Amino acid sequence: MRRFVAIVISCFLIHTVLLAQEEAPAADVIIAKVRDNQKQLEERRKDYICDLQEETDKLNSDGSVKKVEVKGYEMFFANGEGIVRQVSNEGKPLDDKEQHKEQERVDKEIKKAKERQEKRDRNEDDPNVLGVKQFLEASLFSNGRYETLKGQRVIAYDFRPNPDFKPHTRAESLANKLDGTVWIDQEALQIVRLEAKVTDAFKIAGGLVGSLKPGSAAVFEQQRVNGEVWLPSYADFNFGARVLLFASLHERVIDKFSNYRKFRVSSTITVPGADAR
Repeated sequence: MRRFVAIVISCFLIHTVLLAQEEAPAADVIIAKVRDNQKQLEERRKDYICDLQEETDKLNSDGSVKKVEVKGYEMFFANGEGIVRQVSNEGKPLDDKEQHKEQERVDKEIKKAKERQEKRDRNEDDPNVLGVKQFLEASLFSNGRYETLKGQRVIAYDFRPNPDFKPHTRAESLANKLDGTVWIDQEALQIVRLEAKVTDAFKIAGGLVGSLKPGSAAVFEQQRVNGEVWLPSYADFNFGARVLLFASLHERVIDKFSNYRKFRVSSTITVPGADAR
C-alpha cells in the first residue's frame, strides 16, 4: 500500500514540472514547457544510480514508535521510472537466495515500466500513473509567491482539490484528495520540494489495506546532481490506513537518497550544496 502511494506521488514528482512567474501561467502553457523539458530530464536520469536507505517506523495510534525497520537499496531509472533493488536488511547484505529472488522482482518491475512507457508512447492512460494534465485538472493552484529555500530563490504554489473535477482513475482520485505546497526552481523548471496531505479517505484496491486515512502526508525533495540533472534526495511518508474491518496501520517511511553516480559513463559526481540530514 505504501509503495502504491509512493509510486503515484513519485510519478507526479518525476513527471510534473511547473513554470513559476509573478503570476501563474495557464495550464496549457505549463504542459507545453513540461513536455519539452521532461524528455531531456529522463534521458539524463537513466545514466544514474544511487544508494537509498529506507527507514520504516511502525507507529502506535498516539504517534510513538514501537518498531523500526531499515532496508538498503540501489535505485536506477528505467523507462522514466525509478526502480529499486534491495541490497541489505537491517545493515546485513542479502544472501545469494535473497539476491536471486530480488533480481527476479526487479526484472518484473523493469518489464512493467517498459509496458507503461509503451502505453504512454501510444497516448494511452495508465490508471495508476498521474500525468501532468490530470494533476492540473484535479487541483486548484493559488497564492503564487517568491520564497527562499535552502539559500535559493524559488516560487511556491499552494494547491487543493478541484471540487469540479470528476476522477476516472485511482491516480486521479488520489490527486483530487491532496492539498499542499510545491516549491519550484524557476530557471531549471524543476520541483525543489513538495508537501502534500490527504484531505479525505482514499480507498486502495488489493492487499489488506482498505483505505488511506485523512491527514496522511508526504514530503519530497530533489537536488541538482553533477550540474546536469535533478534527482530525488529525500522523501517522507507519514500515513494511517484502515486494514481489514477494524484494524488500523500507522507508519512513517523515510527515504534518503545518496551517492549518485553514473553507471554507464565513468565520472565523478558532485552535488553542490547537498546537506546531510
